[in-house]
Order: sequence, then structure tokens, then C-alpha cells
Amino acid sequence: MKKTSIYSFLCLATAALAMTASFTAAAVDWKLTLDENFNGTELNPKIWNVETGKRRDATNSPLAVDIKDGKLVITTFTDEAGVTHCGFVTTRKKFHVTQGKAVARCRFCVQPGTQVAFWAQSPTYGKSGDPAKAAEDGVEIDIMETTGLMKGAYQYALHWGSYKTPTHKTSNQKFTGMVGNEWHDYGVEWDDTGYRFTLDGKVVATDVKCPGSKVPEFLMLTSESNIKSWNGERPANGYGSKEKSTNKFEVDWVKAWERVPGAK
Repeated sequence: MKKTSIYSFLCLATAALAMTASFTAAAVDWKLTLDENFNGTELNPKIWNVETGKRRDATNSPLAVDIKDGKLVITTFTDEAGVTHCGFVTTRKKFHVTQGKAVARCRFCVQPGTQVAFWAQSPTYGKSGDPAKAAEDGVEIDIMETTGLMKGAYQYALHWGSYKTPTHKTSNQKFTGMVGNEWHDYGVEWDDTGYRFTLDGKVVATDVKCPGSKVPEFLMLTSESNIKSWNGERPANGYGSKEKSTNKFEVDWVKAWERVPGAK
């Protein structure tokens, strides 16, 4: 009986050690490829673009983008001429994630007529126009998206195929917790099996409807504004000057990882 007990104990100990080794190995299956803390006084031009030009019923403007106290601050505001300025910050042509994971620590206060988002996009989105080929074309991955109508709640959304009916496909889920005024970590991890969305490191939604994008995806931190659309109706006099506007999207940090070879 003693020999059997000792043998059983050794077997259990060996299994426990193997399991620990497995967890340790899994922990190094990810390589940190982006660790942006927004230190300094301006965006790193090797990583980020501040895109400009008309978009929807506003203009993308560097005037809406600031680095303050170690944070990226996007302020959507309306100038004296009635032009609404939005911030559109991207890693287009500079940094991409391929079947990895991305997380940003954010907080937001959004007014009707405005939407803000942390999202990823493929440079070849909709190339074939065939939803069945979305893995090869790429997917729009809205990791955290909110509008003034959501009053502090947010959603994830996936778009693939094209942006035209009937080949535009979409999947989304709204989270009703009023989290906007607090700092939270919003993330996504994806592979061939689908997408896993996280809040503060915990998986809050899994989506297998959309094909897992296999192509490089660039990251975006943006605000957009319409006079009247799905994101609500802009106030008649706009959002006020930059100094007075409370229409803000703040980002403390952004991190991204990719799997090391052999981890997929």
C-alpha cells in the first residue's frame, strides 16, 4: 500500500510539474510588439499618423489631438466658423498586428452626433467583395466603439465582405455597463477560430460568425461626427470651442502582441 501511495504521489507530482511547465510555455507564446504609453509632448511619428481631411460631417484635424500628462487626448469641438474638428489617429502603413491581440486603456465622455472608437482595419478590406474571403481580405474590428446615445456604454462590432448591401456582413454586441467615465482596458485577440473581446483582461464576448482575419491590421483611435445619423444628432450650435468642449476620448496606453512561431 505504501509503494502504491508513493507511486501515486509521484505521478501526481509529475503531472503537476508538467502542467506548470505547460502554463509557463504558454506565457511566452506572445511577443509584445507595441508598448505605447504616450510619454513626451507629441505622438511618435514612426508609429502614428494624424490623418486630415473631411470625413462624414466634420474634418479630421491635428487641432483635435493632444498628448497631455502621458495620455492621448482627442477633443471633438466646433470652431467659430461652425466646423467640427475630429481626431483620427492611426498606425496605417507604420504598424500592424497579424492574428494577435491589441489592448488600449481608455475613458470617454461622448455627446450625441459623435462616435469614438479603438479599432483595427485591413488595408485590403473588401478587396474581393466576397464575405467568404474575409480572412484573406481582412476585417474591420471595432474593439471599443461608443456614441453619445450610449451614455457611457459601448459595443464591439465586426464588419466584413464589403460596405455595400448585400455583401456587407456585420456582427456586434452592446455592453450595457456605464463604464465611459472610468479607466478600463479594452482588448481583442483573434485567430482562425474567431475573436475574443476583453474588458480589463477578462473575456466578455466571443465571436465566431466572422472569419478570423489573416492579414495585417493597423490600429486606430478616432472620433467621428455627423449632423444626424446612427450616432445621434449633433447639437445645433456644435460642441463649443476646444477649451469648452467636454466631448473627449482619452487613451492612457496601447499595447499589441503577436504569437511567436509555433504558437498558433
